[in-house]
Amino acid sequence: MQSSPYTPGETAREIPGREVQLTDISGLLARVALDGRFAGRVRVDVGPRGVGKTSLLRRVQRTAHDLGLATVFVTAGNGVLTAVVADEVQQLARGWGHGDVLAERVGQVKLSAGIPGVAHIEATGADRPAPEATRAFRDLITHTARAAAQDTDRKGLVLLVDEFQSADEDSLRTIGYAWQELQASEDPVPAALLAAGLSHTPDVVTGAVTHAERFQYRPMRDLEPHETRQALTAPSAAMGVSWAMDALTTVVERAQGYPYFIQVYGDEVWHAAGNPAPGHQLTLDHVNAAQERVDIDLTELYRTRWAKATARERDILAAMADHPAGPVARRDIADQLGVDTTALSMTRQSLLDKGIVDAPGHGVLEFTVPGFGTYVRTLTNR
Repeated sequence: MQSSPYTPGETAREIPGREVQLTDISGLLARVALDGRFAGRVRVDVGPRGVGKTSLLRRVQRTAHDLGLATVFVTAGNGVLTAVVADEVQQLARGWGHGDVLAERVGQVKLSAGIPGVAHIEATGADRPAPEATRAFRDLITHTARAAAQDTDRKGLVLLVDEFQSADEDSLRTIGYAWQELQASEDPVPAALLAAGLSHTPDVVTGAVTHAERFQYRPMRDLEPHETRQALTAPSAAMGVSWAMDALTTVVERAQGYPYFIQVYGDEVWHAAGNPAPGHQLTLDHVNAAQERVDIDLTELYRTRWAKATARERDILAAMADHPAGPVARRDIADQLGVDTTALSMTRQSLLDKGIVDAPGHGVLEFTVPGFGTYVRTLTNR
């Protein structure tokens, strides 16, 4: 009897199907660790909820550690981002020989961030932070990366930021300009910044700091069928359990490439098979036995997303559900609701922020979760 190797709703340790992303990022980290280079181009992996962005960042964090790099992992949206980073640096550097210098740098960042009870340094322009804020964050990254190399066996610093679209604008500007200034340093700082966020993250970030359009944005989409097969078979094979071909084909079709669905199906099929021992096989009978529990999980996911939507947002979702073939043009949604496309802007943005819809191209929207449109049609009797 073996515990399920599938991890629905959890941060997965391994992420089959994302080899391209991992290869690219590993190369970037190797240049920092082995050559002492500064990664001047910020990489941001973007995609809908449930495609494995957080799991990717956590996997990257382990790769960085294996390469001998110190890491700071934060989630944006839980306070002023630069101050949160500073707090994590302070925790990371406890016991280092440069503790006093780093503590001073941390204090300067928090002062410039205007955290409660500390005087705030006002911004000097709509698209540029105060020089003090940029300088403070730049110095924090510089001293942390170099202290890691001098005081520990680490070779530099990697900053990882999840939910990047939720970062406050002041922090985005500060980080963007600090990173730009670090590129010009005559003495390279061994550091890299990697982030992940929802699909509209590029719009949010470039809205705060124009030159962030030069960041390296890389989309994460649903898995292709061969990648789905790998995501299902690799975890079970590591435990000596195989999939029958008809069972595997059925789950690949039903999961529709959505990573969260793949994990749900894998987990429920595993339990339906009685937590199999090595040498056993997952069969179509196990898949069919698991389907009822899978349907419960998926329906709850749909219900939660619908419950988060306001009345106006539900109007848009219902209009989108009437176009099951794929991405829906904003013009078609507006026509169906009898409004101009500009009237959809704020509601559209809210749905993007909630991760309920995605904007895969200019002027179009689609649901982020397969099957959600069908669920909406059952609610609206369409």
